[in-house]
Amino acid sequence: MFSHLKKLLLVPIGILAACSNSFDNMIISLVPRPQAPKERPYQIREIEFNNPQDGIKIAGELTYPSTGNDFPAFVLISGHEDGASPANRNSEITGHKYFLVISDLLTKRGYAVLRFDNRGVGKSSGDYTTASDDEFASDAAAALKWLREESNIPLSLTGFLGHSQGGVKALLAASHEKPDFIVALAGLGVETSTELFVRQNQTLNKHEGMNQTQIDQMCREITDIIAILQNSNTLNEARENIREYAVNSGVDNEKNIQNLVNHFATNWWYKEVRRDPIALLKSYDGPILSLFGSKDLLVSSSINEAPVRKLLINPQSEALTYDGLNHLFQTAKKGTGPYEYWEIETTIEEKVVDKIDSWTKSIIHSSI
Repeated sequence: MFSHLKKLLLVPIGILAACSNSFDNMIISLVPRPQAPKERPYQIREIEFNNPQDGIKIAGELTYPSTGNDFPAFVLISGHEDGASPANRNSEITGHKYFLVISDLLTKRGYAVLRFDNRGVGKSSGDYTTASDDEFASDAAAALKWLREESNIPLSLTGFLGHSQGGVKALLAASHEKPDFIVALAGLGVETSTELFVRQNQTLNKHEGMNQTQIDQMCREITDIIAILQNSNTLNEARENIREYAVNSGVDNEKNIQNLVNHFATNWWYKEVRRDPIALLKSYDGPILSLFGSKDLLVSSSINEAPVRKLLINPQSEALTYDGLNHLFQTAKKGTGPYEYWEIETTIEEKVVDKIDSWTKSIIHSSI
């Protein structure tokens, strides 16, 4: 029993960080990143704002065109946060500075873009290891409030752009500071936590060459741990119950037991397994653009696109899938998910940014 502890600890959302660490950084650095901006012909400001809810200071960067006014604006919200994979303002993944590239492409199209170091990362204070998506969402809400009230640049409509779990955080943040619109890149779905994490483990480990017996055992284990988290009345109780489960399952190495407890018995996991994705989707009545990739192994377009579209309340909302694109909206070569991100030179296909641009401008025009 429990022979797959090490693999189990790689369950997404933290899979991106685990994947990044598995490659030699020198090899990754040799792969060209042609979309990484060499020159940025627009205004660039280092900024700080407070999150009064938690008493922390968040640092980031604001970019906007050098001429014009009434800029539409985005706050970018990163996704890979479970306490194992903190993100800086660039949301760096396997050598790709994902948010730097997106902010550059959007700013050149006439947008103001704010991206920030997540709490406890870079120049931001706070502790990411003890935070759940509720806390990360409150930081995003504080960013949008600062952008609207204190940035001192002429803005029109303002919204969130969230990648992956950042889409969830955008919806959570909307209850604190309502955006005019939300763009979710592989960020929204209808799967429960058990359905999501079991499917991700099945898919990713099959691509790693694990046999079906091993995959089935891993899926039973993650299902058991999620049930323990859901049935525990407190986080401390969850810690004790997960420890007991590991011991009863035959784990006799204290370090492995502690690794398992530390990974799953966190605020992030404790709250995540209680979240209702459908209720969350229904909680925001503004326009949403929800994009998927057909070769995304983490957020399945075939499972999520159609039901998400039905749940979107606002008539200006859209949901669509790009054929052949993965979780980063790169053109997938092998369809092996996170394991090929590093070898693909393109950070994000520009047709996706073009869609974000045209959809957002349609929202702005309809508001005039």
